Amino acid sequence: MTTYEQTFRNDDTFTLISRLRQNVIKTGLRTMSLTYSRISLRDVCLKLGLDSEETTEYIVAKAIRDGVIEATINHEGGFMQNKEVLDVYATEEPLLAFDERIRFCMSLHNEAIKVSPLVTWLTVGNEVSYQGE
Repeated sequence: MTTYEQTFRNDDTFTLISRLRQNVIKTGLRTMSLTYSRISLRDVCLKLGLDSEETTEYIVAKAIRDGVIEATINHEGGFMQNKEVLDVYATEEPLLAFDERIRFCMSLHNEAIKVSPLVTWLTVGNEVSYQGE
C-alpha cells in the first residue's frame, strides 16, 4: 500500500483503500478463526501479508476486543486460541425455529384458503376437497 500511497491520495481514494484493507484483514481473521482452533501469530502474519508479528498481535487483539472473533492470545506461546463454540444443533433452538416457521407457513396457507373467492372448501370426514367455480 505504501508503494501506491501517493497515487491513492491524488485520486482521493486513500481512505477508501485503507478501510478496504482493514475489512479484508478482519474477514481473513474471521475465516482463520473458524478454520483453525489454534494458529500461530506467525502463520496469521504470513497468511494476511502483515508487516510483523507485533502488528499481527495488535490487530488480533483489536479484533477480539471489537467482537470480530472469539479467541484469546497466548503471548508466551505466540498463538491465537479460539474459544469453544457450542454445537447449536445439540440444543432445542433449531427445532423451535423450524416449528415457528412451519406454524407461520400453515397460518399463511389457512388465511389464503379463507379469502380465496374461487374455491369453496368442503370437509367430508377426514378429507378436505374443494369445488372450483
